[in-house]
Amino acid sequence: MTAPDVAVLPITTGFGLAAEPFADTANESFFFPSDQHLRALEFMGHSLWTKARLGVVTAEHGCGKSLLISRLLKDLDERVVVATVQREHIGPREFLLEILRQFGFALADDDKTDRRRLLERFLAHQASTGRLCLLVVENAQSMHPSVLEELRCLATIQHEGVRVLKILLLGQPALNLVLESPRMAELVTGNVSRFSLGAFSEDQTAAYVAHRLRAAGAANPDALMPYTLLPQIHACSLGVPANVNRLCTRALIHAREEGASLVTTSALDKAIEDLDWMRRRLSLENAVLEQQVASLAPTETQAKLVITAQGEAEREVSLKADRILVGRGDEADVRIDSVFISRYHALIVRDGNRHLLLDLGSTNGLLVNSRRILRRALRHRDLIQVGPARVMYINEQANNVQPDPGETLCFSRPGFPAAAGEEEPATLLAFGRLDPLA
Repeated sequence: MTAPDVAVLPITTGFGLAAEPFADTANESFFFPSDQHLRALEFMGHSLWTKARLGVVTAEHGCGKSLLISRLLKDLDERVVVATVQREHIGPREFLLEILRQFGFALADDDKTDRRRLLERFLAHQASTGRLCLLVVENAQSMHPSVLEELRCLATIQHEGVRVLKILLLGQPALNLVLESPRMAELVTGNVSRFSLGAFSEDQTAAYVAHRLRAAGAANPDALMPYTLLPQIHACSLGVPANVNRLCTRALIHAREEGASLVTTSALDKAIEDLDWMRRRLSLENAVLEQQVASLAPTETQAKLVITAQGEAEREVSLKADRILVGRGDEADVRIDSVFISRYHALIVRDGNRHLLLDLGSTNGLLVNSRRILRRALRHRDLIQVGPARVMYINEQANNVQPDPGETLCFSRPGFPAAAGEEEPATLLAFGRLDPLA
């Protein structure tokens, strides 16, 4: 049986930490800018600042949807009036009342005011003053059909022939089924923008754990949470950030009980048993077999790209040519069919024993290991995010590539989320001008 989440003594003292490393916190320093989270922020900003009327973000529970919303809203200015509804079990009248209260109305529960009419007048007034009204609805997949009907009606409210309410819906993947029902046809008109937020890869899980430990004050995260444990942490947590937090917290507690100065294999095993995740655990036999296979692999490997995208089979592209064009056009050597990809998006050029990645002035840019770049000398297992595609650069001979003096980061500009490590406030979301309402 899964052990309940109970209050425990702080784990900071035993390991010299200044804060709980895996606690649920709004502290900015603990935000991990993974490529998919940055792209989700970019997507939500695009939904807000363009003519799109509806944006949909789906993810499994624990992947960080609420954190993304708080991250988005904190940087909005007076041009945007926001209401957020998080309650799942709510009736249609309570739904409207919650929105009105979020917009600043002081109404009692038993107030007999025509709430929809009052909301219509408010939205029309805000539109006449040039402000945007944004409604954020979380857990929309669990709401009663009558509430979704109210949401559909709100989406149709117009002022001078223009719809006046922006809507962001967040929920689990089942939300897509709700939106595809005939009842929602009027809300989901045309090609509604959707973004699916995935779990962490094994590499991202390792980077996430190190980031959280470092943010909590660990001088050497690897010395506290050895890298040899991270494949097991990823396997048992399924790469879901909330699961990683629970597992690592329990592992630290058991390590402290053992009197150890770091998380041991036995402490992690006890944490896995606490959470009843034994069936997910990597077997020792599999780990040994993988090591044996790796030891038999040839020392010289052909450089290649491993490309994964949602809904598509994984594919590999060998980097035999001196120039590899990445883009949406038919002439691209690596073709990625997505509206987020420019026709000529990026170029990979062989430069002696290394490969250079160059941004060709693309609209949505490139992320390498969660940092935006214009040029980079690629290293083995660099993770490149190109639109919705995740591209891993494989070339063991590039492990010792010298730093590129011409490497160029792309700092914040309209349309881009901030790069990892850019901590200045208000740089994360610089989505440019406000399009006229239409």
